[in-house]
Amino acid sequence: MQNKEPKINPTSLNYDFHSHTHFSDGLLSPEELVSRAIDKSVVILAITDHDSVSGLKSAHDYCVNNELSLQLVNGIELSASSDFSDIHIVGLGIKTESNELKKLVKEQKSKRWERAEAINFKLKKVGVDNILELIKEEQVDVITRSHFAQKLIKQGYAKDNKQVFKRFLGRKGKAKVINNWESMENCIQVIHEAGGLAVLAHPTRYAISNRKLSYLIEEFKIAGGDGLEVSYPSLNADQGGWLEVQRVKNDLLASAGSDFHYPDLKWSDLGRFRPVKNDIPHVLDKLVLSL
Repeated sequence: MQNKEPKINPTSLNYDFHSHTHFSDGLLSPEELVSRAIDKSVVILAITDHDSVSGLKSAHDYCVNNELSLQLVNGIELSASSDFSDIHIVGLGIKTESNELKKLVKEQKSKRWERAEAINFKLKKVGVDNILELIKEEQVDVITRSHFAQKLIKQGYAKDNKQVFKRFLGRKGKAKVINNWESMENCIQVIHEAGGLAVLAHPTRYAISNRKLSYLIEEFKIAGGDGLEVSYPSLNADQGGWLEVQRVKNDLLASAGSDFHYPDLKWSDLGRFRPVKNDIPHVLDKLVLSL
């Protein structure tokens, strides 16, 4: 049975439920991200850093101290393993004081640094040195492959993101490292224990077939998943239609976001994605918002 019709019309609000700060692999500080959201007329923003909630307090403090009307939603983007692919799960409306969430975040950060050391070791074997040392100089809270990509490009080892992942960091790259993320089931459970909604992020970006993706979405629902991102940059109309079929089939809430990282990427700016229909169940229905 489908969820009830939405209480809030998603087409009437400029929201963004997927964004990043420099506490993971974004460029802006939480304060700068909030300011940009306001400049872009975003009224509800979820900050969803990779395996980190470190930027949330300063973002909230900035809004309060400057009497800003922007509504912030506590979020996180957890890296997880599934039977079909490594995936990302966005947690929305989480309570950051959750002990289970704190424990998982600590474990994920540790795994990320272990992976970084392994990537750096492989890079050194092919003659690429000092990349991790350069990253550490920036006092990174959560280290991602994007940090390696940025440094490799800056040091002249690749001309752009596509080339750097093909040569070094992608599935067939010279510094490819197998991830050891927490299971999808456990990540969903921790998000729920923290009072949040678990949303499968950007489903069509995983390197699997539509058939396997449909199985993944089904398993996500069985594991307790709440929602599915059905609109985000780079998603075309056909893909969006296919995702809507999967959302209905698995009785999931719709979510959407820009996956914002950098100001100079205009195609993925805050609030920029295809509008979600106003007659479908949406995460807006379940989040506690002061509207």
